[in-house]
Amino acid sequence: MLVVVGGGCYGRYHARQLLKAVRAGRLPGERLVVVDRSAACAAAREFAGAPEVSVVTADWLTFLREWLGAGGGASSEDRLVPAPLAPHLLWEWLAGELEAEAAAPPEGWGLPYEAPGRSGERYLSAAGWTCPATCVEPAHCPALHAPRDWDLADVIEGRARDLGYRPAVFRCVHLAHGVGGVRVGDMLDAREAAAGPSGGRILVATSSRCHAAVGALEVGWRR
Repeated sequence: MLVVVGGGCYGRYHARQLLKAVRAGRLPGERLVVVDRSAACAAAREFAGAPEVSVVTADWLTFLREWLGAGGGASSEDRLVPAPLAPHLLWEWLAGELEAEAAAPPEGWGLPYEAPGRSGERYLSAAGWTCPATCVEPAHCPALHAPRDWDLADVIEGRARDLGYRPAVFRCVHLAHGVGGVRVGDMLDAREAAAGPSGGRILVATSSRCHAAVGALEVGWRR
């Protein structure tokens, strides 16, 4: 199952691209679930006649907690397709799961693009240009006309450790037609790893090879 966050401009586009891949046999047998707060969202209208697509009316974070919770039905091989311009959903989800306090992430990443989000997260990009919406982040970058010699998720993990954070980096991996998703098994593994008794600081990132959202958590010591 592929869960697409948002039924507006971006979510509808993501679902449309993934539906093409399902029907072309590139993602055989996959079901699409689009989650939006509004039952009248654009995706509900566009995919009303598509048997492969279901639209669920729910708050994103509430849906995520229930879906990934006991009895929620999520499989480790399911994928979450995040919205590119939205609250850092997995940061908020992990904070709730750990009963942790959200904290400001480190600044000064030395990347071409770095900007604050409205909820305290920071958005990062290893690209100093506007990437096409359908970019699959190939090994040979079409903008540079040269090899892509970076993986932003690796950069974030390394800097997190250097600064004394435990990294929880959710990798958004390409699925089809320029759309990526985070594997549910990786999300559950990160939750288990972060739930240990050690406490401390965690740097949470949702990252593709080129773009990321980062946030920090302060976790109390547990007995």
